[in-house]
Amino acid sequence: MVILGIGTNLGDRLMHLRHALQAIKKIPHLSVQQVSPVYLSDALLPENAPSSWNMPYLNFAIRCETTLNPYELLSLLKNTEQQLGRSPEKVWGPRIIDIDLLAWDDLIQYDSQLHIPHEHLHERPFALWPLADIAPHWVYPLPGPLQGKTAIELANQWGPRHLQNAPLHAQQIQQRVDTPQLMGIVNVTSNSFSSDGWLNKTTSVIEHIHHLVESGADIIDIGAEATGPDAIPIDPETEWFRLESVLMQVLSERKNMVISPKISIDTRHAETAKRALLLGVDWINDVSGLENESMCKIMLDHSCDIVFMHHLGIPVEKNKTLPLNNDVISAVYASAKAQLFKLEKRGISKERLIFDVGIGYGKTATQSLELIKHIDMFHSLGIRLLVGHSRKSFLTLFTHQDAANRDIETVAISQYLAKKDVHFLRVHDVAANARGIKTLTVL
Repeated sequence: MVILGIGTNLGDRLMHLRHALQAIKKIPHLSVQQVSPVYLSDALLPENAPSSWNMPYLNFAIRCETTLNPYELLSLLKNTEQQLGRSPEKVWGPRIIDIDLLAWDDLIQYDSQLHIPHEHLHERPFALWPLADIAPHWVYPLPGPLQGKTAIELANQWGPRHLQNAPLHAQQIQQRVDTPQLMGIVNVTSNSFSSDGWLNKTTSVIEHIHHLVESGADIIDIGAEATGPDAIPIDPETEWFRLESVLMQVLSERKNMVISPKISIDTRHAETAKRALLLGVDWINDVSGLENESMCKIMLDHSCDIVFMHHLGIPVEKNKTLPLNNDVISAVYASAKAQLFKLEKRGISKERLIFDVGIGYGKTATQSLELIKHIDMFHSLGIRLLVGHSRKSFLTLFTHQDAANRDIETVAISQYLAKKDVHFLRVHDVAANARGIKTLTVL
């Protein structure tokens, strides 16, 4: 059993950790067995360090099995760090990625190349806590008063993991790097289907966005036009009037959040997308599937990620669905593949594109459920997948509760989708979904 610790305090920290995990999974003769939660902590600084180094770290740990020897693995890990952008000469200071060998069964190895176990492990909650999460019965091997104690015994010295009472204010956060990223829904409308509209509530909506991020959201999806059944379309000017103040405030405020989220704008209007991108949003979530020529032109002028969704019309028409005698998987797949071909031909790269199968948009409840059950078929498109299933009407297959009370069913579907390696889940109750998926990772 080998425990690796991975950390970063530069740039898009969660993205760097995810890239590191994927790179480590590709190392020959090494298999990843379990991934820990992520921990946030202050930077550990040497004396007289410049103030610019004082940037919070994110850390997690990986439990692995390998047939490599420690020196072989160390060499491959150093190569991985460099491939991910780390300067090989940097020892202290901010770093894009840092991979350490924390422990290796009961091995004790201290020389010019290796320090196993990590000599400061017992003093650092940002390293010991994630180790204890994935190897609670690992036994501390070094001679002294701690010898023979298990990882969980050592980790308990700092109390609960979420209260910032440990050294360096270390705390476990809700975002993970081995499960789907959660997109928190913010509807700046008065007629959301799930009765969660935030129109004319700017202060409250910013507080809500803080809560979504603290609960585990990586992405905040802000929309100002309802598109569900019976929704009334609005023009771009009305949409922007609703969005502008909220958007400007959240873009200013996100640096103060526990994790700086990506901001997505849920819009089918090219004018709205252009204005939002000029302010600095990260994603455009186009429910009309990038079918608008003006929207495509704007996307070519920017480098944002783009969600395009399958639908049969916006807003949704209740009686307009895919034919009941058709194979819904084949129909949606063929449509996605054709649209993907058109977008690539226009010059929009696959790396920027994310496909949403459009649960409830032109599908019956049974068809929507079929898409979820067979979501892994869409991985062969070669792009990232997003599913927006939260509180939707297809869940009436399981409950007679109204939309606002379908979070139990939503979490169950999210857990299934997590096992199918869906990249993004668009949900209302981020906290419940994060907790449900987190529980799944240890089973």
